[in-house]
Amino acid sequence: MSQLAVFIDFENVALWAEQEFLDFEITTIMEFLQGRGPVVIKRAYGDWSRFSRYRDQLLNNSVDLIQMYSLRSAKNRADIRMAMDALETAITRDKIETFVIVSGDSDFGPLVSKLREYGRYTLGVGPRDVTHPLLVKACDEFVYLETVLGESPEIAAERSQGDQEAARALLRKALSVHSQRVEIPISATRLKQTMMQIDPAFNEVHFGYNQFKTWLEDYSDAVQLFTKGLELYVAPMEFDPPAEFALTPFKTTNRNRYPQPIQIPRDIEQQYTQIFSRLKMTATDFNTRRDVLRDIYRELTAHPGERTTDELLEILREQYEKQGLIRSKTTLRQIWQMGFRQRAYDYKGEYASVHVPVWLSDHVDSEADFVKIAESGFVFAVIHAGLRVNKSNLANILIGDSAQTDYIDTLLSDLEARNLVERDGDRYVMAGQDSMPLMEEEALLPIIKDIEELDIPDNQEVSPAAARNMARTAMVQRSQDFAAAAHNSLLACKIQWEAVASNMDGASLEDLRWYMASYASVKAGERSQVHRDYAGSRPYYLAFFSLVTEDDPLWTRMRGLVNPMLSYFWANIGREYGVTVAGKQTPAQTAMFAATHSNKDLRYQWAETTQALARVNPMLVSRVANQLRLTRTDSPDYERVARQLETMLNQ
Repeated sequence: MSQLAVFIDFENVALWAEQEFLDFEITTIMEFLQGRGPVVIKRAYGDWSRFSRYRDQLLNNSVDLIQMYSLRSAKNRADIRMAMDALETAITRDKIETFVIVSGDSDFGPLVSKLREYGRYTLGVGPRDVTHPLLVKACDEFVYLETVLGESPEIAAERSQGDQEAARALLRKALSVHSQRVEIPISATRLKQTMMQIDPAFNEVHFGYNQFKTWLEDYSDAVQLFTKGLELYVAPMEFDPPAEFALTPFKTTNRNRYPQPIQIPRDIEQQYTQIFSRLKMTATDFNTRRDVLRDIYRELTAHPGERTTDELLEILREQYEKQGLIRSKTTLRQIWQMGFRQRAYDYKGEYASVHVPVWLSDHVDSEADFVKIAESGFVFAVIHAGLRVNKSNLANILIGDSAQTDYIDTLLSDLEARNLVERDGDRYVMAGQDSMPLMEEEALLPIIKDIEELDIPDNQEVSPAAARNMARTAMVQRSQDFAAAAHNSLLACKIQWEAVASNMDGASLEDLRWYMASYASVKAGERSQVHRDYAGSRPYYLAFFSLVTEDDPLWTRMRGLVNPMLSYFWANIGREYGVTVAGKQTPAQTAMFAATHSNKDLRYQWAETTQALARVNPMLVSRVANQLRLTRTDSPDYERVARQLETMLNQ
């Protein structure tokens, strides 16, 4: 296998990760690259006094930390040093064939071009929205950082219509190249290579597909597929293969333009599996999950309040490594989250963060009790989604044994004892709520009012599948026509609402919450950007933030919208007073702009609006406060605004 040399522009990617509210997990990146071949050189460039919290994680992955002091010209100095090291490696290390540049900065385009002149294969890795096209085009291959970090297949599949059409155009262009060479039909392997030569950023994974073959199947209206032996061949639709080609037409298995992960499940166990996947519980087997949960309990029992979450998980990772067990910190964090969602940890008045000390909650009585509470989160998520409880199916997914229904009874009893769920006839529902618990969430009342006032057309089918199709239509429209997207999003909500209320098979509250969050986002955009009704858009922003919380499965689906929604939410306050926020701002920067503006009324409105946000989504406000503190600046205003946000959380 080809040896790899990895050069990481750490400040570029780490700041992006923090601004996007993603956990920056260097281990995940290294595991991805190790799948491409042995990584013999690993270097990261940054000011490690600024990024000290990442040092242990980098060192545990054997990454060399190259110190770049934060002088005014630090950015150029880091670029030059990284370029010099990469070129020196290309000149002196003939056996290293693949060079990986982890950055989104276009300044590295000339470096990549020079490496290709030396005959090296170049792989770029960077954030989708901030990577400059010049860097993408310069590489042999480019992979988006969101994909590497485990972006949800649903989010990947919901790319804009423009992205889908660009991929279709790329497919036609590559086929045209081979047609001119009289190389039709062409093997799928060679076709993909040509597509990547034209556009290095093309990768079917970015659209939610695991295989190029599956991606081609969903474009079967544009290409013909054939097989010869075990190899797949591709040709344009107008191609008429001569008899001597001995090709067999390939029968597609998926005629849907959308990949399998977001299709409506056919049975209850498939619906359970989707929830299991969204909770990140598919990454580990049953025995590993149980071992880690028990070890977390023992560490917290032996060292209560002595360690932060990050420190505790790092200790466990080191212990497993000594035992010869490869358990990444990402995996450990996902298992930790099981207990977090069920409030099994106590932060003694501090807002939950991986950087504050942690204790076990008082209601955890034993190791077995801790494991039970953590695993009850899956059953809770099923009930929260509005699905019926099938104990044998739940047991099969959770512990791999459909006969263990007694354990599911134990988890249900625990949830009832903690007043989280209750029986409603032959169903379990959220405690204190009827079959439509969303009616009781104050922040959602504007959306519920819109749903109630909308009439479903007489010829409109009412089913979960119809709601899903309407939601997809709205997703395509949202970048082109806010009004049409808002109407169709609302219609999807109305159809799903009726399906849930009538207990229709396959109708889940979780999907309804998804459609409502989508509607809230596009309605907020329509009110603010089309009608300039900034105050009128505010209830829809708050509805979105009340639905998309970090401890809810919906966070995974909608995470990509959180950052821009929050920036617009605060920027619109300035627009009410005729003040425009310049350029593309992060939420922390927009908060600073509004909180420190010279207009007293603007500052007051920002404080009042942010207080409302803190009530519906306190963890989001806490994250912004942390981001302000992480921003390297000599201005005391950053600390002052961070304290102001934390004060709002305690009111």
